[in-house]
Amino acid sequence: MEKNKTSWLTKTVVAHRGLHDNKTLPENSLGAFENAIKHGYGIEFDVWRTNDGELIVHHDSKLNRTCLRDGKVKEIDTSRLDEYKLMNTDYSIPTFAQVLDTVAGRVNLVIEIKPQRAVEATCSQVWEELRNYKGNYCIESFDPRIVRWWAKNHPEVMLGQLCDYYALHKLMVRVCKQHKYVDFLAVSIKNLPSKYYQKLKKLNPELIVVTWTVRTPEQLKLALANTDNMIFETNIKSDDYINAPDTEYNRVKYKK
Repeated sequence: MEKNKTSWLTKTVVAHRGLHDNKTLPENSLGAFENAIKHGYGIEFDVWRTNDGELIVHHDSKLNRTCLRDGKVKEIDTSRLDEYKLMNTDYSIPTFAQVLDTVAGRVNLVIEIKPQRAVEATCSQVWEELRNYKGNYCIESFDPRIVRWWAKNHPEVMLGQLCDYYALHKLMVRVCKQHKYVDFLAVSIKNLPSKYYQKLKKLNPELIVVTWTVRTPEQLKLALANTDNMIFETNIKSDDYINAPDTEYNRVKYKK
């Protein structure tokens, strides 16, 4: 992809699951997304396809942490989404369509598609909802099959490979040579610093490296020294977390 079409990803820092506090504004809620928009941050969020064929936005595969109830996200009855309240608030699990309508191109989107067996059905459905969306967005996934689907079927879409710090996942990504199929790598902050990613960056100057999830001052220093942008998270309950940074990544780097 041409550099001028991908440069937006390096300019504005990205709020992890929206700008939330998991108290009054739960993660991956419409309220957290509105809060990120209000403050000018990009938004990262997670998409699942449920067994009844709906695309919803939620991180965990289970409901116990976020909705305080038993069950799996894929088994949700999406005709009753209003009943799935997030963290004892009035916010419910939103659909993908609701999130797109809420953001409406006002800020950048980093859309993670969670690993699925039904790769074709999931990715095709995500594309159908995105094809007329007006605004900057990119797709990323831990699942190399999902990444390859987008590289093959929609090379015009900005695409990233998520890279975890687990040895098996790092090996899988390297063996599959996923960097050849993507515009950016989304690297766990726990992977940094990394001679491997430094080498990839040197050999592929156009490859963007983004890191997740920056929470502490120490992690912020690693991000600024090793990457082109970051996905960050704050937490009002913890003194160890960073405060919300400037929206522009170059200003964050300047202040370091």
